[in-house]
Amino acid sequence: MYKLAIFDFDGTLVDSAPGIVEVMKEVVEEYNFSNETLELWSHLIGVPLKRQTQILFPDHPDEFHEEVTNRYRDIYDTKALEICPLFPGLEEMLQELSKAEIIITIASSKRRHLIDYVLEHHSLTHYFKMVVGAAEVTRHKPDPESVHITMEKLGIGPEHTVVIGDSSFDLEMARAAGVDAIGVTTGIHTREHLSKSEPAFIVSGLNEVKELILAGKVKKVPNQN
Repeated sequence: MYKLAIFDFDGTLVDSAPGIVEVMKEVVEEYNFSNETLELWSHLIGVPLKRQTQILFPDHPDEFHEEVTNRYRDIYDTKALEICPLFPGLEEMLQELSKAEIIITIASSKRRHLIDYVLEHHSLTHYFKMVVGAAEVTRHKPDPESVHITMEKLGIGPEHTVVIGDSSFDLEMARAAGVDAIGVTTGIHTREHLSKSEPAFIVSGLNEVKELILAGKVKKVPNQN
């Protein structure tokens, strides 16, 4: 039986991937980066922002990474709510999980104040027992630190924990932490890409996530398509 559900934020709870890619596109055009850069960058959603720039431009100095990161944030922060519409069925899922006394938390590479801002705007803050953002850990996804911190603080073991995310970074984090994972195809990574991380299930939306969590401990389905 699950007692703790750890959700990713972008692409899992909110339909932010298209908006994030649009901000990336603005930065790419402003700096005259290539279209290939935009394609590669979009697949890094879920990794901390500065680390994204380091992966994209490994030979550039730290000052460059800081500059691009800050420019992205300047653009993004003016559109945070616009970029983060809720996925259909989100509040219903949160209500049902809460009624079942399942603890709900968030583990994200996003800055926590932006997560809080979106949750507060939609009056959803009370559903979440804990939010772990980029600044709350020193080792980011796919490292399992976010999961370990959450389980330790709440006193819940891995056998009662499930991670839900739209990217391989989320699913690899879950696997490294020794907990179950449910992949959702609502973000930037395809079903085929997610399947490489061997989550227990891959589903297409939050209604299916809700049913799986409420059903209890899931069994891994090998080579699921």
